[in-house]
Amino acid sequence: MARRVMQMHNTESQQLATQTALQDAQSVPLAGQPPAENWLRDWVFRRNCSMSPRQLLVFFASLCALSLTVAAIAWGVGGALVMPFTGLELTAVAAALFVYARHAADRERVRLSAQQLQVEWESAGVVHSVSFNPHWVRVSLPDSGLIEVSSGGRTAYIGRYARPERRETLVKDLRAALRAL
Repeated sequence: MARRVMQMHNTESQQLATQTALQDAQSVPLAGQPPAENWLRDWVFRRNCSMSPRQLLVFFASLCALSLTVAAIAWGVGGALVMPFTGLELTAVAAALFVYARHAADRERVRLSAQQLQVEWESAGVVHSVSFNPHWVRVSLPDSGLIEVSSGGRTAYIGRYARPERRETLVKDLRAALRAL
């Protein structure tokens, strides 16, 4: 019974994630794109992050409070060098968490309409987008491991956030969706 409930929950979660991705695609059309209701397929890949930027901030604040409390106690009993080293440690941790947080929202999105195949990727808040004619696009999986989408001298690579064993399935799905046009 528990296994059946888990399977139902997973199916519902997948349907909800697909609906949410489609709603996101429909709610924010970019200039020069066909109307959102014309998107036939929408694949969204996100980085697998264990902590959101807000959670990182709470974690870092609690780490600072604890470290500075211990350093203050050590300072009070004569450990004069503990405070500078605590400051150095917290600065290094802050730098590492900042780099992590900048890339926590990285994603890739592939959208297909009858007029275009749009490949969009975001890295550190910078969004890049390339559109292709879906009737002339070539999709391949070279030895480099990333999926190559090319047409008319333009190339985009996708699949950075998909597991390597799932990339072949994505290529098959994308090719099938393109043939269905």
